[in-house]
Amino acid sequence: MRLFTIENGHVCEGMEVDSFTLKGAGVTIPAIIIGEEGRGRKLGVLPVQLLPSSYKEWQEEGTVSIHSAKVGQTKAGKPKLIETTGSTDAEKCICVFRTQIGFRGGNSHTGDRDGGRVRDYWGAERLTFHPFPGEVLCEGIIAQGAAGRMGSGSQIVAVMPADTVFRTGYSGRLYGKPAEHYYLYRNGQILSATREEREVADIF
Repeated sequence: MRLFTIENGHVCEGMEVDSFTLKGAGVTIPAIIIGEEGRGRKLGVLPVQLLPSSYKEWQEEGTVSIHSAKVGQTKAGKPKLIETTGSTDAEKCICVFRTQIGFRGGNSHTGDRDGGRVRDYWGAERLTFHPFPGEVLCEGIIAQGAAGRMGSGSQIVAVMPADTVFRTGYSGRLYGKPAEHYYLYRNGQILSATREEREVADIF
């Protein structure tokens, strides 16, 4: 499957594999790292089995970019990524969502709009959405404030189906930035658009 990194509407091909040290064993492994360490936070670590050439670069640099992988299992039965030389699966891709949050806010990962509306605690009307269509492999949590009480949100790695709209939303003070982005995986690429861009361009 092809790999992508998504951050608040920006889509890049590939994923950055970093170094994670297992404190108890003193062993360093290649892994996708999301979220944060600390109170009110959670570090998400997804191990990666690299091809020999990538593994050599990772050993020398401490980081390496990979562009295709399949999902495997660790000995403990948890997900891991296995780097491949190319991608033959056009029906799915794997995305790391490095989704940020607004000041004193949060974030969400959902499917497309479902046509419904609901009123929140303060009486404001909000759109409702289909459930997130991806298969989550790993999750981390980012936060603001010493104990994470100013705001928090999730970051995930997920297998995403083709031709299915998905969304990242952001709350809190955004200082003029969009409150959400929509995405669609099609023909080996991920399209990204704000709600306004979808309505104007009718791209998906």
